[in-house]
Amino acid sequence: MIHLEPYETNQLAKIVMRCGKLLLMSGGDIISTQESMKRVCLSRKGTSKPECVLTPTTMIFSFKTKDQIVTRACEITKVSNDLVRIARIHDFVNHCEAMNMEQMESALDSIEQETTHPRWIRILASGFCSAGFGLFFGDPIDLPFIFLIGLGAGWILTNQGNRILLIIAASFFVTVCPILLEHLVHIQLSIETTVVSNMPLMVPGMVIFNAIRDTLAGKYQAGLNRTAEACLIAAAIATGTGLALGALVL
Repeated sequence: MIHLEPYETNQLAKIVMRCGKLLLMSGGDIISTQESMKRVCLSRKGTSKPECVLTPTTMIFSFKTKDQIVTRACEITKVSNDLVRIARIHDFVNHCEAMNMEQMESALDSIEQETTHPRWIRILASGFCSAGFGLFFGDPIDLPFIFLIGLGAGWILTNQGNRILLIIAASFFVTVCPILLEHLVHIQLSIETTVVSNMPLMVPGMVIFNAIRDTLAGKYQAGLNRTAEACLIAAAIATGTGLALGALVL
């Protein structure tokens, strides 16, 4: 029977934890993260009985090698939505059996250091996304203003800072802008359509999807955690909109 040396055991534990942490930080769901971590662990001969306890903010993983049980734990503090990174990690997991541990660490370094799309591209994409919803919901004449407001919302949302506060600021911005354009600049807009067209930029679609998937899979703690996060984001959207309407009334 093959046994891992102590330094190999520590190296493997580090790789497994990095893989799971990157997945959760990129917005991955609990089930696929657990399966990925176990698969990476079992890719090395001499390991057995991997056990994984995950929540969206906590990771505990253990496995057995020889007569030793190795346990690691860490906290997840920063979460985003990065589907490209999730796809790259799953590709890494699918090919990890053909790699040695140095190659696995190098692959994870490459994934972790890969930069996301430049901020200006994400801002521009926000404008086009809002314009697309505007074309679907309302009059094409409103599209230029919806696009510009979408750019402003994208600029707010791509700033570094507390996610909830950024969403409050963005929802305030997309609500107050069309009202001010109509009342101060006398530009005829469909205010409801303009506001609604920009709201999908803030809707927590991936969070809701993961909440449903985790709940259906029996991971109720993770499901409740994701559901609470989605409700908090929804409350932030409502708060920003309410503040804009209240400020204009006053």
